[in-house]
Amino acid sequence: MVDMPSLMRVIRTMVGEMHPKWRHIRFLPDSHLERDLGLDSMARMELRQRIDQHFAVQLAEKIAINCATPAELLRAIHAMANGKELDAGGAVCMPGTDNDSDELLLGAFGRGQAAQSTGGGHSAAQWLYALYAWPVFVAISLLTGALVVFAPLQGWRNRIARAGARLLFKASLTPLIVHGREHLDREQPQVVVANHASYLDGFALTAALDIPFHFIVKGELSRILPIRLILQRFGVEFIDRFNPHKSARDVRRMAHRAREGETLLFFAEGTFITFPGLQPFRMGAFVTAARSNRPVVPVGIKGTRKMVSGRNWFPLRGQVTVTIRPPILPTGESWQDALALRDAARREIAAHCGEPDLVMEASLQETGAGAESG
Repeated sequence: MVDMPSLMRVIRTMVGEMHPKWRHIRFLPDSHLERDLGLDSMARMELRQRIDQHFAVQLAEKIAINCATPAELLRAIHAMANGKELDAGGAVCMPGTDNDSDELLLGAFGRGQAAQSTGGGHSAAQWLYALYAWPVFVAISLLTGALVVFAPLQGWRNRIARAGARLLFKASLTPLIVHGREHLDREQPQVVVANHASYLDGFALTAALDIPFHFIVKGELSRILPIRLILQRFGVEFIDRFNPHKSARDVRRMAHRAREGETLLFFAEGTFITFPGLQPFRMGAFVTAARSNRPVVPVGIKGTRKMVSGRNWFPLRGQVTVTIRPPILPTGESWQDALALRDAARREIAAHCGEPDLVMEASLQETGAGAESG
């Protein structure tokens, strides 16, 4: 019979691969696999395979990846061993309740920064710029959106979106500096990954990248019908971050699209937070690249957070720099190959986004609670 200490050793190995600095992290049977241990949906798919191999069991995919804690995983294994019929959303495992909080894997460093992120008053010059910038933003966005919605061909829609994004930066008096366009390939598909600091990031990448590509965005946006219809006209693809089964299916679909010749763009952090810092990278982009044998192109975005920060919609004048780094070729299709892609891309982005690396600076002692069982 599988016991908790042996299961937690398998989980610890997985955590150590995902986050090498956390090899000795202390965690409990009720620690959350994603919020506390950093195992996103792709990592939990890999964990399920390792559990099957290590303990000679065959957990149903929906059951295994919807278990939110080691304790739930152990109950699922024992229930299966006893011949019980399990429901993927039933008594043994319940899907996680992750959300867009600012507390994902940040430890004491992240919480301290969040406490310091409250802004003060604005000067008269800043108010004047805001009163000018907002009408410009709204007018150009509405015009560009309308033209994209009614344009009959995807190529036309791509060119309209790029022209609108560039006009937005010029009209808002925002210098957009782009380095490394030579690393983009119009003939061969690539998987582009970028950091995410602000609502302006999508506009910056649309203006900066001179190739056709498809944004991969969080699936929550698809639940709002008008937004979904407009984004689909822009060529956006949705991926579910918090339903592991759907997320795994979405990644398989993205890998197929990459193999078919499309360039995909992922925000590797999945979402942005209100204070500066590079969050942990989710694995979807890198599993996609490894499975489709497509190069990863890291892109660092600097300056957007200072202009529009998190949920603070007061625009400040600034400068945006987009740095495109050389492609990183996958060495295989395995989980370790995807991890190597992630780590190499993260080093490039961390060097060019102008923000602290929260994974490196977060306190391990704050991430877990109590002592491990065994």
